[in-house]
Amino acid sequence: MSSALRSCCTLTLVVLLAACGEPSRRLDEYVFYDGPQFSLKVVRYYRNIPFSYLGEYAVVMCRSDNTGADAGRDTPDAGWRMLGEVDARGSENAAAAALVVSKDYQVLDERTLIAKDNVLNISHDACGHFIGWDPARLPQDMIDTVPGQDPCAPGDVTDCRDTGFGGDRKPRYGQISVSDSGEVGFTVRSPAFRGVELLRVRTGNAGGTWHVETVGAGTEAPGLQPDALRMLPVSLLDKVLPDVSLQEWLESVLPQHSMVIWPDVLVACGRRQGEGQDGSGSCAEIRFNDSEGNSGMIYIAMDSAPESPFSASFHSGVYITKDRSTALRSLAGLRESLAGSQG
Repeated sequence: MSSALRSCCTLTLVVLLAACGEPSRRLDEYVFYDGPQFSLKVVRYYRNIPFSYLGEYAVVMCRSDNTGADAGRDTPDAGWRMLGEVDARGSENAAAAALVVSKDYQVLDERTLIAKDNVLNISHDACGHFIGWDPARLPQDMIDTVPGQDPCAPGDVTDCRDTGFGGDRKPRYGQISVSDSGEVGFTVRSPAFRGVELLRVRTGNAGGTWHVETVGAGTEAPGLQPDALRMLPVSLLDKVLPDVSLQEWLESVLPQHSMVIWPDVLVACGRRQGEGQDGSGSCAEIRFNDSEGNSGMIYIAMDSAPESPFSASFHSGVYITKDRSTALRSLAGLRESLAGSQG
């Protein structure tokens, strides 16, 4: 190697090391909400990472009596909890960045905060704890991912649901309601949702189980009232089960932080695995998943009067774990499969 080339390489290495020595430099901050129970602020930084990111970014932080234990664990600001980070390149100051960032944060009352990014995060104890609903947890066939983006190229089997909500595909949350008892409800729309107009989401146990209703599937399939389906007594569907609603029963057997998808249209029942039936008739397809990646479907057969709970019966189902798929011949079979996977 020539001395000139060696000197050039050395100089380049020195410049890169100097740039990497302080990748983020604090610029300024601005408090955009200062309430009796908690405060919110934006801290602006300048990031200098060669070949990656160059420019300003903004960090949103929350402080309250419930964040005192965060003594600089996630941020250099003791007592402040980091809530999110956004690109702020071109912003003049932290106040200007806050005008943009604050649109994603809604203060419902002096103790309740809602952060509306791709994931909806809700705290009703002044930033002490958050419960969240993530649209990327929806079944993959409900999300129309962006084609041609690595690793979401056409035909790629990679799970790339979380890449489908960028730009104008960002979820739009509305009709948000929160109670101190852990009840949360809201609607959500996104161009990334496939085959539905919007979703209605609710939980009655602080995110222990999320219930998602599809609205406006846009097909000519027979309609179905999700409320009537959720209130079906499981003793009607399986005689060995208690006399509680299907929603209550699923909440009692599914793992914490599970999601249940309740349809608003009927589908063809399909053929029962291992049986010679022709699969005629209409079924409600109820899907569910948990935070560990396990999922499943149960099919409830309905006659021509789906609004009548006494016209329903268990048809079939499947429970899918990371290493196997188990056919379900009863609701009790789902309970046994769930118990086996958690054991």
